[in-house]
Amino acid sequence: MESRININVEREENYSVLKESFHNAPYKLTHYGAPRAQKHLEMIIMSASPGIMDGDHLTINVHVKEQAQMKLFTQSFNKLHPMKSGAFQDTNVQLEENSILHYIPHPVTPFKDSIFKAQNTIQMNESSTLIWGDILSSGRIFMNESFLFNKLHTKTTLYRNGQLIFTDNQVLRTVDQPVSELLFFEGYTHQATFIYSGPYAEGMKAELDEILSGEYEDITFGFTDCGEQTILLRALGHDGELLYSFLTMLGQMCWEFTMHKQLFDPIPLNPKEDRVKKPNTAKASKANASASQKKKKQQSAA
Repeated sequence: MESRININVEREENYSVLKESFHNAPYKLTHYGAPRAQKHLEMIIMSASPGIMDGDHLTINVHVKEQAQMKLFTQSFNKLHPMKSGAFQDTNVQLEENSILHYIPHPVTPFKDSIFKAQNTIQMNESSTLIWGDILSSGRIFMNESFLFNKLHTKTTLYRNGQLIFTDNQVLRTVDQPVSELLFFEGYTHQATFIYSGPYAEGMKAELDEILSGEYEDITFGFTDCGEQTILLRALGHDGELLYSFLTMLGQMCWEFTMHKQLFDPIPLNPKEDRVKKPNTAKASKANASASQKKKKQQSAA
């Protein structure tokens, strides 16, 4: 089944509003609470399906226009059912000048023999901000299906002003990779990825160096600068809900940090080229001299 979700967000009278949207079965897009309970827009993606089935193809298009702000939520864990050919999810995001998107979906839970590819392509303006996360589970652990999926492939590509600044390409194949061992899940059952990209990422990195200096029970993580004004955090744990809460906490911290900076320490935009041409003094002097000589000749002739 092919499904599509289109989201277009604009700013009107200090509020971010859903300008245009489209969704088809089994998905539904609705407001997360009251539409204007806050300045930013909050939307939630809901589904009447028990999960993603073999052959499903979901396309999500998100366009956050100039100065608009949105938090996008999901309803529940994304369950991947047994498959023969596989399923695909394509997410395309466009963030215009001074816009903000916060999107941390619930964990992906692959059933035995599931095959899934998720491709995320994000186009940003230099002044826009992205708060992004995803969580992969090893499977239905309490049904003894941990690491029994066939293949999981996630690829996130981030562009700023049309230039590639970051790519995270991860392929997990249980048939020929030791995905539960060293350099993969390393004995854990869940893996989380968090990305914060925008004009204040350098300052947020300094804050996280202090905030995340201690240890968190049942979570192992590390974070670093992974590109220009972009932070990447990778975490491992045994509980999808715990990692989801952890990423949500990080996302809210980055959101509040961004709001504070935009209000009290705005990033100046790059000065545009002065379209008014400055007079060329050398040419002007030469022209004045020629005009003076011409005038003298006319007076002599008279």
